[in-house]
Amino acid sequence: MLDDTLQIVFGNFAFAMLIVALVVALCLRAAQRGPAGPSLAEQTFRWVSLLAVGLAGLFTFVAHVFFAQSTAAHIGWQPSPFQYEVGMADLTVGVLGVLAFRASQGFRLATTVAAVCWLGGDAVGHVRQMVVAHNFAPGNAGSWFWTDVLVPLVMVACVAALWCEKNRPARTASPARRDSDIESGATVGAF
Repeated sequence: MLDDTLQIVFGNFAFAMLIVALVVALCLRAAQRGPAGPSLAEQTFRWVSLLAVGLAGLFTFVAHVFFAQSTAAHIGWQPSPFQYEVGMADLTVGVLGVLAFRASQGFRLATTVAAVCWLGGDAVGHVRQMVVAHNFAPGNAGSWFWTDVLVPLVMVACVAALWCEKNRPARTASPARRDSDIESGATVGAF
């Protein structure tokens, strides 16, 4: 019974981390009073980065490097020395995800690019395995596949929203006030 439960948890770890990240972000944003504080895009990026990229990347690093045989079987593969290299790539993206939790916009963009390339590439590989090798093993066609599709999409949406928030012009006065300021020669805003 415990073995079956652990198989379910570990077999769906990344997807579970994505769900937990989204729930935490929504709860933290809902708990805020008023518009002050991090936006929903900010909260979502932070928690998806930390849990669905960072913690999941560290988890898959351990799985591919230290439990290569059972990990390969879960994916529907034969064990391979390349799993060590896959594990190192997972470690790299996992560390980026953890660090991006409180990083600058530039670092977050770089982390998103890395996650899109790595996880998006994994998703393409999963689809190829489904079509060419008819591999519908849980680790190839199950929740890991969907996480490889959804996490990059969520990260790109959050980075785009954060970029829009950052570049949105500040509203310093009502439109009527701005028109009268322009007519009188007064300056508006921070310029």
